[in-house]
Order: sequence, then structure tokens, then C-alpha cells
Amino acid sequence: MQKIHFVGIKGSGTSALAQIYARMGLNVSGSDSADVFFTDALLAGAGITRIVTPSADNLTGVDMVCHSPAYGDDHIEIKTAKERGIPVHSYPEQLGHLMNDKRTILISGTHGKTTTTSMISNLLLKTGLDPMVVIGSKNYDIGSNSRYGEGYLVAEACEYRRSFHNYNPTIAIVNNIDFDHPDYFRDLDDVFSAFQTFVDKVPEDGALIAWGDQELCRKLKTKGRTVFFGLDPDNDIYATDLEECRGRLKFKVWERDTQLGVIEVRALGRHNVLNALASVAVSRLLDIPFVSVQAAFAEFRGVYRRFDYLGQFEGWELYDDYAHHPSEIETTLRATKLSFPDDTLLTVFQPHTISRTKKFLEDFAQALTLSDEVMLVKIFQSARESGDEAEALTFELAEQIRSRGKKVIVVNNLEEGADWIRREKSNQRGLILTMGAGDVRGIAESLLSVKA
Repeated sequence: MQKIHFVGIKGSGTSALAQIYARMGLNVSGSDSADVFFTDALLAGAGITRIVTPSADNLTGVDMVCHSPAYGDDHIEIKTAKERGIPVHSYPEQLGHLMNDKRTILISGTHGKTTTTSMISNLLLKTGLDPMVVIGSKNYDIGSNSRYGEGYLVAEACEYRRSFHNYNPTIAIVNNIDFDHPDYFRDLDDVFSAFQTFVDKVPEDGALIAWGDQELCRKLKTKGRTVFFGLDPDNDIYATDLEECRGRLKFKVWERDTQLGVIEVRALGRHNVLNALASVAVSRLLDIPFVSVQAAFAEFRGVYRRFDYLGQFEGWELYDDYAHHPSEIETTLRATKLSFPDDTLLTVFQPHTISRTKKFLEDFAQALTLSDEVMLVKIFQSARESGDEAEALTFELAEQIRSRGKKVIVVNNLEEGADWIRREKSNQRGLILTMGAGDVRGIAESLLSVKA
């Protein structure tokens, strides 16, 4: 294979793979919309600067096509490739092929994949283990969402549409098991079944690292070794004496009855303590000295859109977070209020997909009441969804929040949101947290008059 073409090359996963194949020496081309995303600069850093609009003409001389899962057989380039007999793989399929000759560390779980993958990648990078990396967002230590290396392949393993069944884990991490993606999974049992099938692929000389504080994770079975992490001392790896203040965590780490030492890291909330403990469990399997683990965490700079500090607008500190599921929102908001107890919190939330908002409407409302004040931006509608229920459903969510005693404002778009903050909040102080899987970060960027 000499030339590979990526359909939807600006996507978080496809852009990461494209960079790796470019650094492997292949001729990489790609198509996508003309809109600018954070991945444009990352692709350019790997020498991929010519991104074209979709056309059958783009397939001349192409040996293989890899496409984002957002596109199907009706896409002009996918359709044309199949008609011409050019092999076509989805992003999960292509990532699976990349794993064929690699030992892998694959991070799964409904929440926390990107941060945990970044922590582990940073750990392996700082200890000279030369990882190959595929992450769902930009890692500030790596400077991209991917890295080419000769060591372990460290990658996110997403459960949606059972994508992770394409992968071969040597070490499988399961951060948690929760019911998300109601447009695909029937219920929580269906989700658990998907995770068990993924874990079944761990070889006898491999390992499962799972959150031991969750009963569902405890039920997972594997042929390999099992290591549990958590906050309960019954786990193999656990933490005590947690301290957090203004976005920094400090805690003691134990391996069964032995105290390994103290970790300090720039992160927020107990969920990130768990992400760090999963990383520590990996380090024990790879015989990395704990002093090196401590040094890696001390230098960890975080991840794009994971409680990402953006700057200051008058008296407001601006942060941005990808949380888009009720449990993620609740976890992040609780952690924020604990870490910044004296700051007024305005959460600017943009629901992501009609189906998810419908399914978890009351859960979203309850989670958002943890904020002092809420701004709702009209639902970011998935390309997979038809109809125009977004506006009515956004107002329904607002009423649910209002009925719980919280002040809530609804805006139609990012421009309206930024204008309202400039008009109504310019003489106040506190934290503004933009939150969601869509483009809501743009409100904070507009307030700062910069782009990410």
C-alpha cells in the first residue's frame, strides 16, 4: 500500500490515524468540509496540508480508503471506491489492522478514555518506551492527538457500535461501564455484553485493568491477569488522603498493603484520581519505577477540552470541558465546586444529540443544578438524526432545570451566548465552564477573541 485516502480526515480518530500513516512514509490524502477544526493544525504538522472537498476524482491512484464512522455507503468517495474495487475500511477497522503486529494498551470505558490514554501515553513517553499513540483529543504533552513510535500502541477503545471489537488488547483498561448511546445500545446489559466481548480478546499473557469500585467492572472475566484499581482498599491499586485545590490533585498511592508514594497532578476531581490509578496499574505491569511515575504526573499538562483552562474574561476564569453525559456532567460539576468552593459557577451547556437529550432529560436537569447558574445552547444535532426537535427539547430541559430552583438562560447559538455574557456578566467574577461535545467552546473563544 502506497497511498491511503481518508474520508472525513478532520475527525478526531481519522486525523490521528492519518498522521501516523504519513509518518510511516505513506502518501496520505483526505477530504472533509472547509470548516476549520483543531485537527487542521495537527494534520499540517504531519505534512498533510491539502484537504479537498469530497469528489470521486479524489480516488485516482488510491490503494485504500479509510472513512470516519460518521459516513456510510452513500458517501460519494466510499461508493466510488467500492465500485472500483478499492479496499474500504472504517476508522475502527483500520485502527484494528494497525494493531496486528503490535502489543497494545487499549483504554475503554464510557467515561475517561481520553484523559487516561493521555496519562498513560505521557508516562510511556517520559520513561523512554516510545509509544505509538491514538487519542480522541489533543494531548498537550505530545502536541497532537497521535504519535508514531516503535513501542506499545496506546489507544482509546470506544464501545459505540461495538467499535472496540475490531481491536486486539494486550492490556485492556475498563474505566467504567455506563449506559450511553441510547441510539445504539438497548440497555445497560447490552453495554456490559459489549465490554465482556472486548475483554474476552485479552490473551493469557495479557491483563485486564478495571475499576474495582464498580460492581459491573468486577463482573468482567478474562483469560489474563486481572488488576483492580479504585478508592476502596480492597483494590490492588488504590488511593488515600486525597487533596484538591484550584485544579490540582494530591493523593497517596498504595499497592495492596504497600504505600508506593504520593502523586501530584494538574487535574480536577476524583474521577481523575481514578484515571491516574489506572495509569499506575499499567506502570506496575511494565515495571516502571514509581519515582518515574511521579515525575511524569508532575509534568502532565492535560488534554484539550478536558477541564481545559482557556484564560480570563474580565473577572471570570474560563474553562472548557467535553462532558456530554449526565454522569460526566455531575462528576465534573461536583469536582469543580469542591476545587473552587468560593467561586460562582456559570455552566454553559450545549446538549449533544436529540436522542441522548430525550433519554436522559431529567438526569441532565438534575446534574446541571449543581451549577450556580446555567446557560443552555440549542442542542447540537447529530448528522445521523433527522427532524427538528432541537429547539423544543432545549426549552423543555430549561424548564426542568428551572423547576429545580435554578436560574437558566436559553440561547440559539454561540454568538447569542457570548453577547449575553458580555452584556450581563461583565461586572461580575467567578468561573465560566463551557461544556458539551459540540462547538460550545466557541463561546469562551469569542470572549477571549482567540481561537484554539
